[in-house]
Amino acid sequence: MLIDCHVHVGLGQLKGLKKSDVADEVSVEAIKGLIKSYQNKGVQAIRDGGDGSGIGIIFRDISKDSGLIFKTPIHALYKKGHYGDFLGDSVDNVKDGIKKMNRLIKKKPDFIKIILTGIMSFTDLGASGPVGFSKSECSEMIDHAHQQGLSVMVHANTPEGIMIALTSGADTIEHGYGINDDCLHAMRESGTIWVPTLAPFANIARCNESSPMKKYQKVSEAYFRQHQLMVRKADAMGVNIALGSDSGATLVPLGQGTLDELAYLIDCGLTKEKLENIGKWVIDL
Repeated sequence: MLIDCHVHVGLGQLKGLKKSDVADEVSVEAIKGLIKSYQNKGVQAIRDGGDGSGIGIIFRDISKDSGLIFKTPIHALYKKGHYGDFLGDSVDNVKDGIKKMNRLIKKKPDFIKIILTGIMSFTDLGASGPVGFSKSECSEMIDHAHQQGLSVMVHANTPEGIMIALTSGADTIEHGYGINDDCLHAMRESGTIWVPTLAPFANIARCNESSPMKKYQKVSEAYFRQHQLMVRKADAMGVNIALGSDSGATLVPLGQGTLDELAYLIDCGLTKEKLENIGKWVIDL
């Protein structure tokens, strides 16, 4: 049983769809085809990371009769002026964040997603831009989600961002690039689950000669190799690690990306059985 704990169904092959397309037979068939593709690859559950159009709602409705378990935050919440505009709703401050979270909750998300940092820079190795929310803001929003009975996934890179997410009560840390030993120890002590998403940088590092991403191969290889080292260390320490491919990202196609991520994690020493057990835990959060 394969469980992918981080995909973006509104990106990749389904990019450009809108909620209004649910009545479009072609769009519905495209989603059904993707569901079948996942099932043919042995994937029985997927956890969405949200998108700006709310495709997760459509996908969730269509998947109900398919046997594929699908959980979605619908939209992510991110700090205004920071990374995340194509993934959800911008937030001015914590008061606005809670207001928009309450509005989102009316749409019945399965959990809440908060984007705390940017993505890793292709030109400045190790940089990820400024942290979007302060520790107090992040804590207050996560506490509010928990009070509503919803778990929280937090997109966080760099030691600063990861530690803020951990100490604010995040249920899962997504990506976690730049993670250090202090973060790993805190992660183990808190029981927070890490979804390291190796596939995006790994696949760019292995792209073909004609790919427009070829110019980023060297820096992507550096990110991937360092992340592999930390995943191995985390696993040896007893940190809970889940498979999450970030499918929908560049060069990580929906469906195949799950198998790519599985291969990278197995290469780090994890087993399918362990990943399945942690995956079940994440899906049930």
